[in-house]
Amino acid sequence: MLRLSLDAKARVNIGCFDRGEKNRVIVETHDHDFNPKKTITPYGIFIPGLDELFLYFTSSTITSDFIVDRLEDFW
Repeated sequence: MLRLSLDAKARVNIGCFDRGEKNRVIVETHDHDFNPKKTITPYGIFIPGLDELFLYFTSSTITSDFIVDRLEDFW
């Protein structure tokens, strides 16, 4: 029997944002992420028995059609 674990995470803002870290190269960043260039949602399919993870990303909302399409692509 093949067991799968399916999960979507919180949306992630994509852009040049400063998180208070130090860089070796000077990079111009924004202090806040109020206006992201893009927002994506990570979605994963995990196979616990094989310890394998497959990640997918979408800029739209997670719908049942998206999940079925990812499962079909995975299979």
